[in-house]
Amino acid sequence: MFNSQKTEATAEKVSYNVKVESAKTTKNASIVMLNLDVNGVKINSVILKEVTVKADGKTHKKGDVCYILDMPQEKVNDKYYKRVWFPVSNETLNSIVEQVKALL
Repeated sequence: MFNSQKTEATAEKVSYNVKVESAKTTKNASIVMLNLDVNGVKINSVILKEVTVKADGKTHKKGDVCYILDMPQEKVNDKYYKRVWFPVSNETLNSIVEQVKALL
């Protein structure tokens, strides 16, 4: 039904305008709940996690701070599926992190 190679090639050509509409801290200081606007589409309950790398890897060294963007999920028959997805480049992720820092 969907040709993933064609989708990936098309995704590279699309630009994503991402705006953080709201950010809420949680009990865990390294987790923030976000509401995003991506090209006019509202995405609620996005999780931004700040993690510290514990061991050297291919791209990150021990002690580096990295960010993980986790999209909303839905549980179906004991499996979790992402409800929404868009390709997030390092540039987009950095923009989201900066917007969150400005809001908090």
